[in-house]
Parts: sequence; structure tokens; C-alpha cells
Amino acid sequence: MRRIILGATTGALLLTGSACGTKPDTAAAPAAPAATVSASPSADYTADTKKVCGEIDKILDGKKMEKFGEELGKLIVFKQANSTASAKKARTAAGEKLKDLAKAMNESTAAAKDPELKAAGEESLQAMTSTAEDDAFFAKLKTVKDLDKTLESGITEWLTPLAPFCA
Repeated sequence: MRRIILGATTGALLLTGSACGTKPDTAAAPAAPAATVSASPSADYTADTKKVCGEIDKILDGKKMEKFGEELGKLIVFKQANSTASAKKARTAAGEKLKDLAKAMNESTAAAKDPELKAAGEESLQAMTSTAEDDAFFAKLKTVKDLDKTLESGITEWLTPLAPFCA
């Protein structure tokens, strides 16, 4: 069962990454006025941004995401078994694991040189923390099929601020 949950989590993450890559680039519009100020050199954050995005990818493919997925799997199993007390524990643990994941991602973006990437990381942290505390999000998870749909929309919301940098 864990492998199915982790596979679903990874699949949702990959679908989200694809969706984020197709988002229109909103940063392109302000670039034209900045070109008129060619006297002051603009900072090139490309290498640092690539490094930060690589760290985020490792976090999303790593133990923290795996632990979050495991807790979601437990939540679904306990709900299906009508084990309310265990389901509540799993829901609380899943929220904590999501917060851990968010904090790890934020640590990476907080170290970024690009102030806009830092701000995007903070936005993702807030979105993930909000979801971790949202009982309605976890209430939707009753089957593996629910997990795919619910997690996909959650991950999209969490990673959308980072998409212009890490697409």
C-alpha cells in the first residue's frame, strides 16, 4: 500500500511540475522597462537559482516527502478501516510532516540570492502551512484515487510561486 501511495504522490508531483512549466511567464512583462536602465548592471542569479531549485527537487524527491506520503497512506487506511482515533493521529502526523517539508524548502529558498525567489519560497511556505492546518484538505482523502486528485491540486498550489524560477 505504501508503494502505491508513494507512487501516487510522485505521480501527482510530476504532473504538477508539468503543469507549472506551462504557466504563462508573468515575469516577462516587467523585463522591458528594466532594459531601459542599462547603466546599472543587474545581478545574474541564474547559477544560484539553479542550485536552489536543485535543492528543492531533492527535498521533494527525498525522505520528507516520503514521510508525508506515508502518513497520508496511513490516514486513508485508517479511514477505510473506520479507525477514527488512528485516523486523527495520522492526520495530525501528516500535517506535521507537511510542515517539515515546507520548512526544508523554505530553508533552501531563504538562502537564495534572488529576492524574488526568496519571496516565492515564503509564499510556498505559507501555502503549505495553511494546508497542513486545513482539516478540509485531509477530509477529502478517503481512497488512493482521492489522494491523486487532492494532492495534485495541493502540490500545484504549493509550488506555483516557485514555478517561474524552478520550471
